[in-house]
Amino acid sequence: MCNIAPRSVNLQGICLVDGAHGWAVGDGGMILVTHDGGSRWIPQGRTEKDLRAVSFADTRRGWVCGRDGTILRTVDGGEHWQEQESGTPRNLYGISFAPSGRTGWAVGDTGTLLASFDGGVTWQPQESGEETHFTRCAAVDDRVAWIVGKHGRILATTDGGATWVAQDSTTRTDLRGVFAVSADVCWAVGRAGTLLCTRDAGTTWVRADSGTGLDIYGVWASPDGRRARVSGDDGLVLGSDDGGRTWSPQPSGTGKDIVSVAFTPDALQGWGVGDDGIILATADGGRTWAPRLNGMHRDLVGLHGAGSSRWVVGQHGAVVVTADAGATWQGGGTGTEELLWGVHCLQDGTRGWAVGTGGTILATHDGGTTWTRQDSTATQHLFGVHFTTDGDHGWAVGAHGTILATHDGGTTWTRQDSTATQHLFGVHFTTDGDHGWAVGAHGTILATDDGGTTWTRRRSPAAVNLTGVHVVDGDRGWIVGREGTILATGDGGATWSRRDGGTGADLWAVSFTASGDRGLAVGESGTVLATADGGASWSARESGGSNSLKDVWISPDGVSAAAVGDGSLILASADGGETWQPHVSGTGKNLYGVHVFADGRDGWVVGDGGTVLSSRGGERWTARPSGIATNLYTIAAAGEGTAWAVGRGGTIMVTRDDGASWQAQDSGTDKDLLSVHMRPDARTGWAVGDHGTILATLDGGATWRPQECPRSGISLWAVDFADERTGWAVGTEGSVLATRDGGATWQLQDSGSTDDLLGLHVVDARTCWAAGDRGTIVTSQDGGGSWQRRDSGTTQNLNAVHFGPDGRLGRAVGRSDTVLTSGDGGLTWQAGATGSGMSLWAVRVVTPTTSWIVGDEGTVLSTSDGGATWDQHFYSPEKDSTVRR
Repeated sequence: MCNIAPRSVNLQGICLVDGAHGWAVGDGGMILVTHDGGSRWIPQGRTEKDLRAVSFADTRRGWVCGRDGTILRTVDGGEHWQEQESGTPRNLYGISFAPSGRTGWAVGDTGTLLASFDGGVTWQPQESGEETHFTRCAAVDDRVAWIVGKHGRILATTDGGATWVAQDSTTRTDLRGVFAVSADVCWAVGRAGTLLCTRDAGTTWVRADSGTGLDIYGVWASPDGRRARVSGDDGLVLGSDDGGRTWSPQPSGTGKDIVSVAFTPDALQGWGVGDDGIILATADGGRTWAPRLNGMHRDLVGLHGAGSSRWVVGQHGAVVVTADAGATWQGGGTGTEELLWGVHCLQDGTRGWAVGTGGTILATHDGGTTWTRQDSTATQHLFGVHFTTDGDHGWAVGAHGTILATHDGGTTWTRQDSTATQHLFGVHFTTDGDHGWAVGAHGTILATDDGGTTWTRRRSPAAVNLTGVHVVDGDRGWIVGREGTILATGDGGATWSRRDGGTGADLWAVSFTASGDRGLAVGESGTVLATADGGASWSARESGGSNSLKDVWISPDGVSAAAVGDGSLILASADGGETWQPHVSGTGKNLYGVHVFADGRDGWVVGDGGTVLSSRGGERWTARPSGIATNLYTIAAAGEGTAWAVGRGGTIMVTRDDGASWQAQDSGTDKDLLSVHMRPDARTGWAVGDHGTILATLDGGATWRPQECPRSGISLWAVDFADERTGWAVGTEGSVLATRDGGATWQLQDSGSTDDLLGLHVVDARTCWAAGDRGTIVTSQDGGGSWQRRDSGTTQNLNAVHFGPDGRLGRAVGRSDTVLTSGDGGLTWQAGATGSGMSLWAVRVVTPTTSWIVGDEGTVLSTSDGGATWDQHFYSPEKDSTVRR
């Protein structure tokens, strides 16, 4: 098992000071520190801004930079971080200080170049002579530094930044990382396996053969320049021990992107950081790597505690455990991909059981390290499990009235006659194992007083689905359910009466102390209710978020409590639920593509890790497992039930059964595919991507054939068509391609911009819109004969643009929660925000009042009032999702 990251966000930078001390930074203001060589990572800082880079001069003085001009500084090893005035609102992606800790530089969007000569207390802009997006910088000393950026830009200074000189990198490929060994020797890395080195202070840069076409982000080299390591997409790690003449792969053991690497000077001890909060470590120069920290993008739905142990289960067989009351959490697998709905652990902290879909029952005898499947004799989904304190007697409940029982610790399970056909979602027994209750759909309440030999139905005052139950003795018990339902009994369940919880939110779980005086209930949108009088009265508590909470546990003495929910969220309370703190914060995968049908009620979303979501009939979004872990960037639908998604490494996936199954199609390329467009006939389509890749199909993707790109070396970010013959593609350096013959030929058009164009929307054969870096919005109203720039009023990078059916209401979205809106056909644009704080990647305008947006960390947003307010949509599993309410 591996330690779980406090947030499953992408880590962007790492800095080692020595073999014991290091810092990592990432999205959502994540700052992590280790003082023990990476065995344990501790959160620092309080900003919520995405952080991109970190630099330390020693174990006390450090700096980080990030979104919206954020620069933070510490002089006490990160115990306190102070925000410094950068003087810019632009995003910063690189920061580096000289070993003296006096002189440093920070770089970012639109040629932003800042310098500090007093240890980062004050910052001044320096003239770079560029408006290029800078990605990283590296300081050798107080006078010598390098900068790299998009389109192969490399700049260097030898006079402390008084002058910066552009150097010939010999490439137009975007550069993502730089590491300076000395005033003469420097390495730069970038997209498509780019590896460059200079040994003459940048007079000449020589390309090395990396042997890969994957993007490279991280780079490090030893002080003598002989040993070098780089990292990149899909877990890529390459090593060279001969000064970069030859490179060999180093298996990292992960498929996640590794964005940054750092080593001790002897090149033996090293760390890599990247997607989903992963931190890898090596002690042998990179020959072997092992995870020290990892994120978990899996919704958590089941929780139980005993003593200092807390056990949590969720999607894809996930299990997360703590043996120290939540000080540290370890996560791992159970050997199954089934959704685990319920878990029960014993006081000894070693034995436990988990139940889930398909009749799954798992058991462990070593604290959750290993799990074995027990024969449940059932195929129905199981939603709840409960055991007596000795671990001998247990019960599991599930779909279609299923109740299973064991009296030998799970060695054998037998079916009990529940007399019910309704789905059962919760079960709980008294300590003697005689008195128990099971609850479920349509107000179902079942009771037993003989350990389940016989079950009888009890009258329920509620007809909604009942989702959780807790009893403390043969008399007192509580039930929760949909629509804020709380029921209580004081006569052994002979009668149940309603309690007012003060909410209409769906409630998913309830837990009480041993005395039955104090209790907690949790539910949708972060709802937490508490009672101190045996459930006679309930009041809300602040959970600190809006993620739905699926289970709750309170210790028998009422001191400790925990709750779990959407996006790997684990909350803890040390005061019986009065206040809550996240032990593991809930996040989702970054989402890049959205397709919403004209009715505004059906749609698709795709994103990192093969994520596919769908919504039908205006209902909640649900996962449609694609069967792959590859990042998907866009999705295009051709009628009901049929859709194509494209992504990294030439991936093309198709579904023809509304997402129930996905099949891979042979694209014939290993280049990243960034956009796809399919015509309504479900046969004709195009996909575009890196290195000028253009693919076309006339048979629904059975075959994809390359089409010639008239400009080499560019990446194409978006493609859209007006009809079967007329279409456009846009990409890097302001590239616009157009076709009038279905792609048989493509011609370059002059967009009037050199900024990368990332978003495209074709309204008709004459009207086209594109958006991109530095707030660029361009349009053609004459079929591409001419393009005009529109004033967007922002310099934030824009990722997508879309107009509604009337062609008048349009929206463009981008970094840092940027939302631009036009109500006059794009003549003027007004800036706004969704309030999510996330970078936004795709937008669809359905009607003048309805729009959809997707973005980082699982963000799915919609507006039904023209953008005045935006609603967040969650898509975690619900026990009764298969039951009609």
